[in-house]
Amino acid sequence: MILFDLFVTFIILGAFSFGGGYGSMELIRSRVVSGHGWMTNAEFTDIISIAEMTPGPLGINIASFVGARTAGVIGAVVATLSYVLPAVIIVMIMAKVYFRCRNLRSVQGVLKGIHPAVAAMVLAAAITLVTTAWWGGAASISLESTNWISIAISAVMLILLQKKRIGPVMAILSSGVIGAAIYAVLGIPA
Repeated sequence: MILFDLFVTFIILGAFSFGGGYGSMELIRSRVVSGHGWMTNAEFTDIISIAEMTPGPLGINIASFVGARTAGVIGAVVATLSYVLPAVIIVMIMAKVYFRCRNLRSVQGVLKGIHPAVAAMVLAAAITLVTTAWWGGAASISLESTNWISIAISAVMLILLQKKRIGPVMAILSSGVIGAAIYAVLGIPA
C-alpha cells in the first residue's frame, strides 16, 4: 500500500511541480509532511539539506530520500520514477507544440504568466525553511524559541555567498560543520 501511495503522491507532485526543486519544495512538503505525515517539518528540512548537497535535481533527490525513508530502496525507485514520469511526458508533448507554435503571442504570454507563480512557490518554500530552522516551525515563532545560532550561521553564510567568497555547496557543508561544532562545544542537542 505504501508503494502505491508513493506512486500516486509523486506522480501528482511531478505533474504539478513547476519551477524546479525550489519552486516545488513547498508543494512536496505539504503532501509529505502535512498530507501523509511521513515525516516532520524538521526531518523534511534535513532531507532538503542533504538533497542540496547530493548531485542531481533537488526535487528528484527529495523524492528519492522520501521514498527511501518510507519504503526502502524500492520506495526510492518508485518515488523517483513517479516524480520524473510526468515531466518526461509533458516535456515531450510541449516540445512538439512549442516548435509548432513558438512564434504565437499567446504562447509567449503563457510563458511570461508562469513566472510570478514560480516566484511565489520559491518564496513559500524559503519561508518554511527559515521558520523551521530558526524557530522550529511557523507555529512556534517567538523570541524565546529563536535559535540564535542558526540565525548567526545563516547570516554569515549569506554574506559569504553574496561576496562570492564561497559557493552554495560549500556554504551548506560549512554550515553543517560549524553548527555541529558549536552545538558540541556548548553541549546543546541540535
